Amino acid sequence: MSKFPHDDFAKAYLAELLNTIGKAVPNRPLKAESRAADLWFELNPRLEAQRSQLGLLGRLLTRNGLIEVFRNAATAIEIRACQGKLISAEGESLRKAKRRNQRLTETELPYLWLLMPTASAEIRQGFSVVETEAAGVYEFPSLQRIKLIVVHQLEKTEETLWLRLLGRENEQERAIEEFAQIPAELPLYNSIGDLLADYRTILETGGKLTSEEEELIMKLSAAYLKRVEEWKREGKQEGRQEGRQEGRQETVSEMALNMLQEGITPEVVVRVTKLSIAEVEQLRANLSNE
Repeated sequence: MSKFPHDDFAKAYLAELLNTIGKAVPNRPLKAESRAADLWFELNPRLEAQRSQLGLLGRLLTRNGLIEVFRNAATAIEIRACQGKLISAEGESLRKAKRRNQRLTETELPYLWLLMPTASAEIRQGFSVVETEAAGVYEFPSLQRIKLIVVHQLEKTEETLWLRLLGRENEQERAIEEFAQIPAELPLYNSIGDLLADYRTILETGGKLTSEEEELIMKLSAAYLKRVEEWKREGKQEGRQEGRQEGRQETVSEMALNMLQEGITPEVVVRVTKLSIAEVEQLRANLSNE
């Protein structure tokens, strides 16, 4: 299990979204450097019709490039490291073009998108980024080919939902609540719902939880329980793909048992499952007697 569940979730989540309009490759090695891009994205022009379903994310990713996702605000050193990855990717593209006797224009060179929940005024000023017409989206000086997306500054609209799911604390929790209200038949709902359910399970089984993680599990669990009911209605409860987390087929009591086994406090279990404190305490007593 990775030590960085948010990073793994972010890469898998973005790959799921972006494969609808191109090709997204997590952890793609960059030649000539012992480093890897969080996500390498190649736009597929034949999938232009699908771009609108990704909202602002689809509007921003108009060319091939790197996507770097941060759980916390990136430091100047981390941002410069990402710039180094972009230079490596540029060199790789130029070498490939040279072997084919081609010349690349500036617009054909790879781009870099930086996603993070917040970015201080000092960071924005230090890198000379400028605001764009979209709130929360900043552009580095044009020849650097970099955009900064500050997730917590994005407008709270349907168009920004896919990006806001990568936020933190209240911002991410609000986005999860909004996602849980999306009708199941809409594109991408099932695959992203699966990823959120996996993310919830990974957090639950990762050991001692922070208060932020406890709150996040509560929101994820609400979305998860909605998914379970949908699977039951659609007849998908039986025969789910082998290797998926068994937690998706749990009853509410079984989910509560699993949470207790992982050391989650009864108070949190009550809030997530809506069981009474007496019911949760009885389940905990049953565990002690096993």
